[in-house]
Amino acid sequence: MHLFKTILRTVFTKGASSVISFLIVILTARFMGAEGRGEISLIVLNITVILLVNDLIGGAALVFLVPRYKLYSLLIPAWIWGLLCGLVFPIGFYFFGGLTQKEYFSLSALSIFLNLSSINSVVLNGKEKIKESNIVSIVQVLTLLGSLSLFIFYLNHRTPFAYYVALLTSYGISFGLGLFFLRKEIIVAPIRHSGRLIRQMSRSGFYVQLGNAVQLLNYRLGFYLIDHYFPLAGKAMVGVYATGTSVCESVWVISNGISMVQYARISNMKDRKNAQDLTVSLSKISFLATLSVMIVLVSLPSGLFRLIFGPDFTDLPSIVLTLSAGISAFGLTCIYSHYFSGIGKMHISSYSSVVGFAITLVAGFLLVPRYGIQGAAITASASYLASAVYLLIRFHLESGYSYSNLLLRYNNIFSSLKNSGYHVRNQRNH
Repeated sequence: MHLFKTILRTVFTKGASSVISFLIVILTARFMGAEGRGEISLIVLNITVILLVNDLIGGAALVFLVPRYKLYSLLIPAWIWGLLCGLVFPIGFYFFGGLTQKEYFSLSALSIFLNLSSINSVVLNGKEKIKESNIVSIVQVLTLLGSLSLFIFYLNHRTPFAYYVALLTSYGISFGLGLFFLRKEIIVAPIRHSGRLIRQMSRSGFYVQLGNAVQLLNYRLGFYLIDHYFPLAGKAMVGVYATGTSVCESVWVISNGISMVQYARISNMKDRKNAQDLTVSLSKISFLATLSVMIVLVSLPSGLFRLIFGPDFTDLPSIVLTLSAGISAFGLTCIYSHYFSGIGKMHISSYSSVVGFAITLVAGFLLVPRYGIQGAAITASASYLASAVYLLIRFHLESGYSYSNLLLRYNNIFSSLKNSGYHVRNQRNH
């Protein structure tokens, strides 16, 4: 089954990057403690917010535009915008987020190199240089791990600032490597109709980034709420909660790997029914795999978490347990979300994010001040479940599958993967 092999290769590639990232989480947790993890998590969240603004022009919309315009005419506006975002938007965090001057410069430098590196990776994808894009991604996390290990074990420098320098080094190398892979594609030429081109870039990116921004708030608003409502212990509490979410969200490498292959396949399928049958099979495989790993995580003894992450992280088992329902539900409905994207109905995925964000806003401000970390975990899990229910209902209405078939029937779930997903059995149950 060609499609199944492709999925396994993709999950393996993403899994390797996820394992390296997880080792980085362990290193920072053990040697910088909960407070250090909290400070790191907040600065990474801040640069991710700035990256969302950068992606209005330098994001996924470039994939659509790359085949239609000279690469040089796209890269120059995108790079300039990325540079401006990295210089200007950290000022807001400096004045309203309580950053020190040193933290501002760190945030600005990290944002600039992340923005530029991200633009190069998007362009590589647009040029269908998937292998090169994957190499850039792997090299980035390997460089971060190597640089961080150098600071911790050789230089004995175990502060969040060491992590920032290591992260900046990794972004700088990934930016340079991306340029190397694009060197033959970049031909310097006059940029014509630049105003019209920039408007098209921003217009194409707006709706995509709106959904991404809402989804990011679903995932990470709890960080800001914990830091706000618990000013004395906030950084340490954020560190514990962020580590718990990293442990749980590492499971998503399965569903993300499956959905990446599914999205590309469905985008090229003409038969809507076959696309729906394939989606149902993949959603069940994704859910079973995600649920199985979550059961293992929940079953791990609390002493093992303390052994791996250090004594500051005794609350991790309860966070993992609280998040488990929402994380498992995402394993099912992530596949539905990419089905809608594959057939051009991207707004449905955005609507699911809005549904989840409504839950996040209400529950977050009610539960986090009262229950702290557990309140944030309950909020996140409820948000994931709400988004999952919405996508389940929309797919039911779109496909005509019964809810019992979508949720309960697991016989012949591999049938739609035969012949690369094109010749499938009719599994409907109206």
